Amino acid sequence: EITNKPINMVSAEDIVGVLEGRGWEAEIVEESKVPTLIKTSPHGLMKCVDGRPSDHPAMDGPKTLGGVYAIATNRGVTDLDGLKKIVEEVKNKGFVPSVHGDDHAHPAPMGCGFFKLWSQGKLEGIPPPKFDSEEGQTAVLEAGGVYEQLSGAHEEKVVYINLVPGTTFAPNGDDQAFVVDAWIAGKFDLDVPKYLVSAASTVEQLGGPLKAKLIIPSDPLTPEDVVGVLKGRGWEAEIVKESQVSALIATSSNGLMKCVDGRPSDHPAMDGPKSLGGVYAIATNRGVTDIDGLKKIVEEVKYSGSVPSCHGDEHAHPAPMGCGFFKLWSQSKLDGIPPPKFDSEEGKAAIIEAGGVYECLSGTHEEKVVYINFVPETTIAPKADDQAFVVDAWITGKYNLDVPKYLIAAASTVEQLNGPLKAKLIVPDPNNKASSLTDLKSLCCCLPN
Repeated sequence: EITNKPINMVSAEDIVGVLEGRGWEAEIVEESKVPTLIKTSPHGLMKCVDGRPSDHPAMDGPKTLGGVYAIATNRGVTDLDGLKKIVEEVKNKGFVPSVHGDDHAHPAPMGCGFFKLWSQGKLEGIPPPKFDSEEGQTAVLEAGGVYEQLSGAHEEKVVYINLVPGTTFAPNGDDQAFVVDAWIAGKFDLDVPKYLVSAASTVEQLGGPLKAKLIIPSDPLTPEDVVGVLKGRGWEAEIVKESQVSALIATSSNGLMKCVDGRPSDHPAMDGPKSLGGVYAIATNRGVTDIDGLKKIVEEVKYSGSVPSCHGDEHAHPAPMGCGFFKLWSQSKLDGIPPPKFDSEEGKAAIIEAGGVYECLSGTHEEKVVYINFVPETTIAPKADDQAFVVDAWITGKYNLDVPKYLIAAASTVEQLNGPLKAKLIVPDPNNKASSLTDLKSLCCCLPN
C-alpha cells in the first residue's frame, strides 16, 4: 500500500516559481490529463530518472536520482555500509533497489550521470562518496539490489516532476523524458527542497531540457459521482453506510482473497476480501499476462496478509473456466486489458505451486445485487440462498491498483455475465475513525464513463 508523508512546505506553485527563477519553463498538469502515467508495482525497479532504454523489463517502479543513490545523497551517506543499509531499507518498503550504467561509459557504471556528478563533488551541499562507481555497483548487488544497463544517447525533451503517489512513467526510447517521482521523498522522509534542487542541478549540468511538467493529483470523485457513472451505464445504484449492512464482517488473515462470485464454495474461509477472479484482479489491473508474474502476485498477496486464490466450478470443462472473470479475460472481452498467455488450468497450477488456494464453486448464478464495498478490511461472506456479487473496492489501495480501471472491469464483468445491474456502495460511517471517507476519496480517482 502506498502511504507516505505529504511533501510539506513545498507546493507545486512553489516549485514552478523556483524553476522559473533558474531559467526553466514549467507548468502544472493534472494526472487525468497525462495518459502515460501508470501505477507502480512492487516488482518494478526503483531506478534512475534517466530516460534512455534499459536492458531490464521492470520499468513500473519509481524513478529517483541515480536509483538508490538518491537516498544516499539526500542523507549524506558516503560509505558502502550505509549504501547497503539503504538497499535493505528500499527492499523492506516494497521496492526493488537499483543503480545503472550504460553501454558506452568506461567503466560502465559511470554511465549514470547523477553518480558522476556526485563523485566529482558537483552537487552543491552534498559530500561525494568514498567509493567509486564499480564499488557502488558491487555493494548494491551484494545487498540484494539490481544493476541495469541503459543504451543510446540522451534525447530527453522534458522533465516530469511527479507528485502523484504510487505512479510513474515508463521510459520510452522514442520519446525520452527525465522522470522525477517526487512523491518518493515522503516515502523515505527525504529533504524535499534539497532533493528537487539536486534534480534541477543534475538536468542543468547534463545539458538536459529546461522544461518541466509538474504532475499533480486530480480531484477525487465522491461516492455520488460513482453512482452517477453506474446510472449512466443503465444501473440502479445507491449509497449505504456500513452500519446499515448487517452482513458486513471483518476480514481475517486466514480468509481467502477470492472471487466476487456469489455462489457457494467448497472452502470454509469466506472472511477474506472479494476481488475480480481472486488474484487475477491484480494481474489484469497491472497488465500481468505471464505465469512468472502471476506467481509473484501470489507471493505479494501472501506477504500482504491474505490467502491468494482462484476458482472454478463443478460444471465447467475444464473446471477452472468456471470463473466467468477469467473466461472474459482469456477471450479478450475486458476493454483495455490484454489477455493472459496461459489457460485456466495453467493459471490454477501456478497459483497452487506458489502457495495459493483453488476453490470450487457450485450451483448457478442467482446474484440479486452488487455490493461495492469501500470500508477497509471488511467484506460480505457468500450466502447460497441470498447471492450477491461482492466487490471489496478497498483492496485497490492495499495493492496500489488503478481504481477507475478496476471498477470499470467490475461493471463490465457483471454486465457481460448478465448479472444484476443494481449496486449498493457501502461507505464508512462518519463516526468510524478506523475508516473515514478520506480513505474512500483516495480510492475513487477519475472514474471514466
